Amino acid sequence: MRSRLLTAAVLATALSAASVLVTVPSAVAAQRSSCDYKVVWPTAGVYNSPNPNSVIVKTKQAGDIVGSPGPGCEYGSYVDGANNVFTYARVSTDAAPDGEGWMRYEALVRV
Repeated sequence: MRSRLLTAAVLATALSAASVLVTVPSAVAAQRSSCDYKVVWPTAGVYNSPNPNSVIVKTKQAGDIVGSPGPGCEYGSYVDGANNVFTYARVSTDAAPDGEGWMRYEALVRV
């Protein structure tokens, strides 16, 4: 009988530890739900729209941190006449009237 109580206590402790391990990754995932990026190119433009021919409203430097204007990530693509695909991430910027700009995704890494 004593060994059953000991086994139950060990099992309860193991399960409570397991629940902590299960909740930690979800908390980390919740922190990554915002789209913050670090600029990795020496210089990267913030465009008015996801198009390489769009007006550059601001320039960011390597190491700068930029974030998205909303709770989620948003991406846009532009395909030129030679079928080259340019992917853009939506970012916040005070340089645009609507507070939003677009940066080449290749110039960024998630932080």
